[in-house]
Amino acid sequence: MSVDSFKFLPGYIAESMKAWPYVDTSGEPIPWTPLKKKVPECKVALISSGGLYCRDDTPFDLDRERREPLWGDPSYREIPRDIAQEDIGVAHLHYENSHALEDLNCMFPLAALEDLLAEGAIGGISEYHLTMMGYQPRIGTFIKKTAPAMAKRLQEMDVDLVFLSPG
Repeated sequence: MSVDSFKFLPGYIAESMKAWPYVDTSGEPIPWTPLKKKVPECKVALISSGGLYCRDDTPFDLDRERREPLWGDPSYREIPRDIAQEDIGVAHLHYENSHALEDLNCMFPLAALEDLLAEGAIGGISEYHLTMMGYQPRIGTFIKKTAPAMAKRLQEMDVDLVFLSPG
């Protein structure tokens, strides 16, 4: 499946981004894995690009990003399913994140996922969810190391379906 990452951008922005040295326009197809189960049978996990982390874990590296504005922390964090709102922190410089701290569900819809489970719309919820920092201007490390590590972790947790919640 080929995805046009620039489809919804105004032409002049799309053209300038294609020329940016950190954007991959190789046109390689995005790997797509079709569902093997019906959605009501699937175990679901959330992935957020909002820079969320457990307060007792290491936050994403904002100091380096301040020093190197064309760098974004390529690591990821695990968030337990039953985490309390007050145990979540946000480390991301590229969006106004006070709303996420007021109501985690606007960015990381754990309550909605629980509602879907209660309604029988999904078959289960992963015990952990994954978060990353969406700002990745130098995408190489993220694509080559972080994304495969995240995929492996999702497989280890027997996740069938992932909801991406952008930051």
